[in-house]
Parts: sequence; structure tokens; C-alpha cells
Amino acid sequence: MYEKFLTKKLAFTLAEVLITLGVIGVVAALTIPGLMAHYKKIRTVTQLKESYSILQQAIKLSQEDNGESDSWDTSLSAHDFFQKYFANYLKWQKEYSLTELKTLAPRTYLNGTTYTGAMYDSAKSSHFLLINGSQISVASYGKSLMFAIDVNGLSKPNRIGIDTFQFVFTPEYGLLPWGDKGTDFNFPAEVFGTYKRKTVMGSNSYACNKTKMGQWCTALIIQDGWKISNDYPWK
Repeated sequence: MYEKFLTKKLAFTLAEVLITLGVIGVVAALTIPGLMAHYKKIRTVTQLKESYSILQQAIKLSQEDNGESDSWDTSLSAHDFFQKYFANYLKWQKEYSLTELKTLAPRTYLNGTTYTGAMYDSAKSSHFLLINGSQISVASYGKSLMFAIDVNGLSKPNRIGIDTFQFVFTPEYGLLPWGDKGTDFNFPAEVFGTYKRKTVMGSNSYACNKTKMGQWCTALIIQDGWKISNDYPWK
């Protein structure tokens, strides 16, 4: 009698376990993708902030030796420019030519269209990989320096606003994101201003909007306190 009761009890317990496992599986299927996306956002911002700090420090050190950046010799080749103004002021592991970078990591805008900006199309742009894994590009425009940080190196998606973020440096304003002040840059004035969040995500072609190019996504992340908010056009 006892053995019979025990068998029934065990069978009932097994059924409960199977049901519980099924519920756990459903919950996991619903929550894990969200948790993974959240983790990826945090990792992206952490890497971006670290690489941004590395660049700030490198520019500061280089200016101490080479003078203000607006006096740097922009007639140098991309390789010579990198070697003179950056190679000795940060920890890097590899330098890329423009041709190598375009072949290994073709770039797209946030909306998925092919990137056509000069950052990845100018023969004078320098490209290198930091020890921390971020890939940095720098190009000179007039009195300003343009930077792009790809937080996961040459790995995909190589998309503006997702793993690639753009900044501008001027002696007057320092290293700031697209969408912030620095209108002496050789671009239309509306590219650089201090915009409200609604504008940064709005209808301008540079906006952080999944239908636009996404250069202002860097400004949005910083405006939001160095985080990717829920309404950010992620993926």
C-alpha cells in the first residue's frame, strides 16, 4: 500500500516538475532576448565612454608636444599624421589603411544605406585599433578634427549609431559629439548646435532616427547621461 502511494506521489511530483520546466522555458524565451539586448547596450556605452576618455587624453598629451590641434600639419599622409600626432599618446595594436578598412569593415548609416561621408572615404583619414578593441578613425577638416569610434573594432554591424559613434574636436570646444556646439567646423551650421532631445531624434538627415543617417546618436547617448534609453533607435 505504501509503495503504491509513493509511486503515485512521485508521478504527481514529476508532472509538476515538467510543468514548471515548461513555464521556465517560456519565461526564458520571452526575457532572455531582452536581457541580452540590455547587456549589449550597457557594453556598447561602457566601451564608448572608455574610448572617448582615451581619445581625450591622447589629444591633450599630443597638444602638449605638438601645439594646438588647429596648427597640426594636415598636409601629412594619413600614416604620417597618425604616427606624429597619435601613435605615441595612446595604446594601440594595429594601423589600417583606408583601403584595408573599407574592405574589412564597410560602413553603413543608421538607416542601413551605404556610408558616403569623408571619414571613411578621405585619403587623409587615419585608422587604428586600440588595445581595448575599439577601432578609431580620425580626419582633419579645416581647423577641426573628426573622430569615429567603432566600439567593437571591425566586427559587424559597423553601423553609425549602433557600434560606430562620431565626434568633433576643436581647440575652443574640445571633444564633443555630432549634434553639439562647434559650428566653426567645415559643415553647414545646423550640423553642430546645442539641440533639444526632440530635435536630435527628429527629421534632420543627421538625426538619431532609424530612417536617418544617425550621426547625432552620439549626442543623444551623452545627453541621456551616457546610456542608451528605451526610445533609442536600437537595431
